[in-house]
Amino acid sequence: MKICREAIGEFMKDIRMNALANTLVRLLNIFFPLITTAYLSRILSKQLYGEFNIANTYLNWFIPFATLGIYNYGIREISKVKNNIDKINTMFSMLFYTSVFCTAVTSVFYIVIMPIYTKKPSVHLLMIILGIQLVAQIFYIEWINEAFENYTFLFYKTLLIRIIMLVSIFTFVKEADDIVQYALIMSISQFLNYFISYLWIKKEVHFVKVPLENFKYLIKRLLGVFLMSNAGMLYTNLDLTFVSKVGVPEQVSYYANGKRMIMLISGVVSGAISVSVPRLSYYIGMEDEGAYQRLINKSSSMFSFLMAPIGMGLVVLGVQATVLMYGTRYMAGGVVTQVFAFRTISWALEIIMGTQVILIRGFENKLSLFYIVGGLCNLVFNSILYLCGVVQPQYYVLTTLLSEYVLLFIEYCFIRKNELADLKEVFAPFIKYTCVVVGFVPLALLVNRFIPTNMVIDTNFILNIIVTIIVCAIYYFLVLILVKDKILVEVLERIRKRLHG
Repeated sequence: MKICREAIGEFMKDIRMNALANTLVRLLNIFFPLITTAYLSRILSKQLYGEFNIANTYLNWFIPFATLGIYNYGIREISKVKNNIDKINTMFSMLFYTSVFCTAVTSVFYIVIMPIYTKKPSVHLLMIILGIQLVAQIFYIEWINEAFENYTFLFYKTLLIRIIMLVSIFTFVKEADDIVQYALIMSISQFLNYFISYLWIKKEVHFVKVPLENFKYLIKRLLGVFLMSNAGMLYTNLDLTFVSKVGVPEQVSYYANGKRMIMLISGVVSGAISVSVPRLSYYIGMEDEGAYQRLINKSSSMFSFLMAPIGMGLVVLGVQATVLMYGTRYMAGGVVTQVFAFRTISWALEIIMGTQVILIRGFENKLSLFYIVGGLCNLVFNSILYLCGVVQPQYYVLTTLLSEYVLLFIEYCFIRKNELADLKEVFAPFIKYTCVVVGFVPLALLVNRFIPTNMVIDTNFILNIIVTIIVCAIYYFLVLILVKDKILVEVLERIRKRLHG
């Protein structure tokens, strides 16, 4: 299959099918980590697992410099030129050459700076092994697959990699001190994942010569996107860095576990929404403002319809979910999961306003500035906590939440001032669904009263979780039926049509 015959012809694929395929990818990225994480948290030493999270935190400061915002920029720019194979090849070549250069330079800095971060030999070794993931960024070209809407390929590739990873973990990680084996499996799997994508896309695109002067303009644009897309490091990654400096690896694991759980589950919903980004770019390129606004409204409604119950569900079941996934050893981290769950709404709103409005409109420099302002607020708040000797990770999550609301306010004012989108239809569903799910709190308290649990995984524990989910789900759908919610009505109508064939 060649791009010029099929990839272009398939551009206007049914977005629902794209969403389904991408959602399946996200489900795989949730299902397998749920299994491996539950296994690893019970096998590996808390101390060593905490050291792994510390090393991984340091690595995550370097990876963005290797990718330089190419992912977000590549999706947007390739989506705009899908009807021109020559422009596709030129843009692909420019971005790939840039990726190779940035990865090489960043890898050198990583090797040089590593000893400065930690004097602990065990953490140092883990950083070296995890550094394989940094080198692997050379082949990180998922942006072009997403721009072509090749979600079916991404699904099968992800399934293959996840199976290999799962089998490897169960085979080689069997003792409490097998943290090095785990780090190797993670790094090699990441490299293999990216390399397969590279081999696949190279069948359809080709490298071409690019004049050096073209890179001047590209680097300038990429720097803006880089600042925008990675300013988020000033939030959760900054939190992890501060928590790691308090010298208690277990606290790092509590934070990392809570973040991982929330992002894994939320990632399913965001995957279904993220497929709209190429389409939104297309509408902007065609100057179809009506279609753009309708898709924004649809995305925000669907996003809030799904995120509100997920977020509040994890608030009321945060401790149980932590114990179920990580074991009773990590029960103290349950409150971190609960606090993280409150971030789902602010996170969802930021995706809509930041990515689907400001970024798509080409204001990546402005968005970068907004992220930096919010990140600096978080830096100040975290510094205050650190200087006061606060070690509990949940408080660092709260500072991030506060900083994100500062960010949302700035983005809201910018969108309103420049009339980039009508935000009434964006905020309305978030407010509505959030108000509905508040009812989960008394319902969960009622279940706890009749089915108490001491947070030990037994019959009562499992029954408590199941009943809470069922009761809250029934309540949620009943309320939405009573108010004749448009999203629910549409979902039920589609189910009815499928059942009647």
